[in-house]
Amino acid sequence: MRLKSLLLAGSLLLSTLTWAQSNSGKASGTKKVIKGKVTMQTLMNDSALPWFYTGVNNYQPNDNMLNYIRDNRGKFNVVAVAGTWDDESQRVLPALYKIMILAGSPDEQVLTFGADEKLQFDAPEDYKVKKLPTIILFREGKEIGRVSGEVGESLESDMAKILLKANRKDKD
Repeated sequence: MRLKSLLLAGSLLLSTLTWAQSNSGKASGTKKVIKGKVTMQTLMNDSALPWFYTGVNNYQPNDNMLNYIRDNRGKFNVVAVAGTWDDESQRVLPALYKIMILAGSPDEQVLTFGADEKLQFDAPEDYKVKKLPTIILFREGKEIGRVSGEVGESLESDMAKILLKANRKDKD
């Protein structure tokens, strides 16, 4: 009986310590801030950013919008500015990468910068970012549109609308 009580107390203590250790970052509200250029590999492999891997795997883009992006994949590049500490960025950034992966776009087509709480991200250009996340689409070096802050219906829908508008403008 005494041995059972000792084992029970020990296992409770161990599970409490394990829980406290795994939740220490959450309880204090600390989130990892990455500033400057960041690659998809960094986001995927950083154990402090589990939301990225989970988000990429769980995101299911709209097939019609995805097909339009796939059909136009050679006509644009993307610059993404996001905060690894920001909740909306944690939702949108994995969605962006999932869209681009499924559209068959190479990694070089997406340039990502991590921003701090003051929206500083050490980019070689001033992208005039006022909200996070900001996804900017470029064609031949010129901005054709951006999604800033919260997305509309979906990120792929917003991106497809930007591409459609740019394509119509090119035809005029």
